[in-house]
Amino acid sequence: MKSLQFLFINALTLIIGLGLMSGSFSPSDAQAAPTEVVPKIQIQKIGNFKGQHLTVFYAVGTRPFLSTDSSQVTLSEVKSIRTQVVDDDFVTLPQIELQKAGFRPGYNLVLVVISPNPDYSFVNANGETIVGMPQTKNQQASLIRSYSKAEIESLATGQGLPDGLVLTLQ
Repeated sequence: MKSLQFLFINALTLIIGLGLMSGSFSPSDAQAAPTEVVPKIQIQKIGNFKGQHLTVFYAVGTRPFLSTDSSQVTLSEVKSIRTQVVDDDFVTLPQIELQKAGFRPGYNLVLVVISPNPDYSFVNANGETIVGMPQTKNQQASLIRSYSKAEIESLATGQGLPDGLVLTLQ
C-alpha cells in the first residue's frame, strides 16, 4: 500500500515537473497587467480660474474618515497626472486606463487642483514622500478637491451619461 502511494506521488511530481519544463508558464503566455478605466471627466464651473492650470492626479491614497474637507488627503502613489490650462468654464479630461499592481487598485482617489502655475506638486501634510509625484517648488493652489473611486463610480452610474462624467467645482 505504501509503495503504491509513493509511486502515485512520484508520478504526480514528474507530471507537474514536465509541465513546468515544457514551457506552459513561458513569458509568451503572459497577459497584460489588469487595468482600471477612469471615465472621461468634464469639470465645470471653473470660469473664475481662467488662465490658471487645472491639474488632476489619479492616485492611491486615503482621506480622513470624519473629514468634510475634500482637500485633506494623504497620497502614497500617483499613477497619472494631467494638466490643462483653464480657458473656458469647463475642462474635459479624456478617459484613462491605469494599471493595477497585485491587490493594489489602479487608483482610489482623483485629486483636482487649480494652481496659478503649471508645475503643481502636492505635498502630504505629514511629510511622507509620494511615489510618482514630481518634486517642484510650486505648492500654491487656488482650489483642491478630491473624489474617491466610489464617488466617481457612483456619479458616473447616477448621471448615466454615455460620454463620461460631469463634476461641478464650487
